[in-house]
Amino acid sequence: MTSPGRPTVFQVSRHSPDLDVAASAGHPARAAATSWPEIATIAVVLSLAFYRFAQTVADPDLWGHIKFGETVWKAGTLALPDPFSYLTAGRQWVNHEWLSEIVFYLVFAAAGPAGLIAMKAGLGVALMSVLYRHLCRQGLNALRAAFLVVAVVHFFLMSLVTVRTLIFSYPLFLVVLLLVHAAARRRPRWMWALPPLFALWANLHPGFLAGLGILGIWATVEIWIRVVSDRRPLITGRPATREILLLVTACGLATLLNPHGLTLWTLLRQTAFVPRPDISEWHPMVLMTRHGLAYAAFVAVALWGVIHSRRRRRASVMAVLVVAALLPLVALRHAPLAALAVAVLAGEHIGDAWDRWIATRPRAGPAGGVSPIWFQVAALAAAALLTFGALSQMSCIRITPAIGGSYPVRAVALIKQSGATGNLAVDFDWGEYALYELGPAVKVSVDGRRETAYSSEIYEENLAFKYGEGDWAALLRKHDTHMALVRTGFPTFNLLKLQPGWRLVYQDEVAALFGRDGLPVVEALGRTAPPALPPDGAGLCVP
Repeated sequence: MTSPGRPTVFQVSRHSPDLDVAASAGHPARAAATSWPEIATIAVVLSLAFYRFAQTVADPDLWGHIKFGETVWKAGTLALPDPFSYLTAGRQWVNHEWLSEIVFYLVFAAAGPAGLIAMKAGLGVALMSVLYRHLCRQGLNALRAAFLVVAVVHFFLMSLVTVRTLIFSYPLFLVVLLLVHAAARRRPRWMWALPPLFALWANLHPGFLAGLGILGIWATVEIWIRVVSDRRPLITGRPATREILLLVTACGLATLLNPHGLTLWTLLRQTAFVPRPDISEWHPMVLMTRHGLAYAAFVAVALWGVIHSRRRRRASVMAVLVVAALLPLVALRHAPLAALAVAVLAGEHIGDAWDRWIATRPRAGPAGGVSPIWFQVAALAAAALLTFGALSQMSCIRITPAIGGSYPVRAVALIKQSGATGNLAVDFDWGEYALYELGPAVKVSVDGRRETAYSSEIYEENLAFKYGEGDWAALLRKHDTHMALVRTGFPTFNLLKLQPGWRLVYQDEVAALFGRDGLPVVEALGRTAPPALPPDGAGLCVP
């Protein structure tokens, strides 16, 4: 039988029925020196995560994040008149991701696209490393922890295939999960790190709402247990009610430490809890899809683990687990957060149930066993190849229409090459690309900032214009619009061809550019030859 001091990836760990043995000090096997099979397993899992997270395509918001960060950094203040849109005069722009955007700009200025990819992939790998360590400390051996981490990597692919400000929410959300998991059984040393964490988070990304929600659910159940339960020994050493209330209050107040103060909460109340049918990632997850079925299977494994585990099912942790697991049914973009929560909170139960199941299986050979040398060699070789593959794709954030969408690259280059200035009505998804390439000479009608910069009336006018619905021409009639860049084949394209006073200047299979008759800018556009670029930008690199 294998010695406890020499754990292997195929070793079966036997947990005591005492429900908190591994919870407080980690599994005995984890305390020993890391073996070569474990190192090989860790290497191949993390290199796989690095390879997948290094794959990067352009996102509609990336151009804006870089440009907004540059503007704030150079101005040294957030109190700026909006220099990007001709429809935002007098409206306060609540830049709720200002700190993330400054980071994006500084990284891009220092290292270009490779720096942004390295930042995104590095955060992803660090996230999986912490998760892997947490699972091992809960008693899972290297191979079982690896299976769960690889599953979580899968649910991050849709979000980490682009560089977005939400990459900063994932590690902070993980910290909240780990502290909630620890606080359910004892008073964690680092629980009072949460208020400064939330203060930072509120300036990086509005995902802090998910962290506060998790913390609130845990606190509510813990306090309820203390109120209704007479079993006081069960909560010895865990946070007292007063301490929990003070912690949650401090975390909530910490989110007010942002340049916008309470205005940030007012904005998020209006935007974070309303349907967004025009954005696909805000749609509920459809279970009868490949992604939905994979998530359902992952949650089913967690449920199996919770049912068959010998470890204590703490009510506060189980409440957080249930709510987090349901998040993708509200919006698809919550799937990575839900996968993290399932792995962190149910991982120990999956590991214990797995051990029980293995223990009941007939053995074909001696118990335990040593991982063969070929496994170590093959795993390390695979890790090296995956790392090399990741490094080879880090130089370019590529425009990939099949994944990240098409951009009017040739049409925008035509405007830029002509030297045109003026106001451009543009598709919502193209707004930040246009303002990055054409600003400040050309101002746009809308961009991805949505409610943070535009009134609801202006936003609705832009949506009507995009889809050619209702009073679609209000954007042209009520405002000083000089040019219009629309999608070829959309209803607005056909309507504009029939609209008096507007002329089709340029058209390709992706975009069509119209100008208002009689303006010098229209003549300048007509004299300019379209540049030799892919119409949809396919294969080109950001910026």
